[in-house]
This record gives sequence, structure tokens and C-alpha cells, in this order.
Amino acid sequence: MAKNINNLESLDQEISRLRVRTKELEKELDGKLDYLQDNYSSMMMKSFLPSLVQKGGIAGGILQFVLQNDRLQDSVLKLAERLFDKVSDGVEFIVDKIDGKKK
Repeated sequence: MAKNINNLESLDQEISRLRVRTKELEKELDGKLDYLQDNYSSMMMKSFLPSLVQKGGIAGGILQFVLQNDRLQDSVLKLAERLFDKVSDGVEFIVDKIDGKKK
């Protein structure tokens, strides 16, 4: 909260306080960004395959164990990206064919 500023000295003190607070917030934001970068793939996998892991019984347990491997998670994410690219290409091809027939 802003304090009462009555003179130049109190203004300088408030500026200093706000600069210190800015540095604290930057460090906090950097920490949260690092956490997100470190855990992105596991968060992606948990949002991508939640029902298989939660309701899959033994298969879900095995899948959860396997997906804890960072290298495998990266490979699955790359595969998913390629699959989505192929699907997008297919949809674009179909749309182009439909648009071609209309003209």
C-alpha cells in the first residue's frame, strides 16, 4: 500500500521500497516459471490422459509409472504433436477440396 508522502525524502523511501518489492516479485515469478518449465511435460500428460491413469486399474498404474519417465514423456509429446499436425493437414486438405468444388 502506498504510504503518505509529504516530502522528497519520503518519496525516495517509497521508491526504494517499491524497487525492493519489484525484485522480490521478479524472483518469485522466475521461480514459478522454472517450476512450470520443469514440470510442463508431466502436467501435459496428466491433462492429456487423466481418465486412463485414474480409472485404468492396473493398466492405468502401469501407464502412470511409465509416464513418469521424462524421456518417454518427451517422446509421447512429440508423437502427439506430429499426430495433431497430420490431422490438421488432413482437415485442411478436405476443406481445400470442398472449397474447390464450390467454385
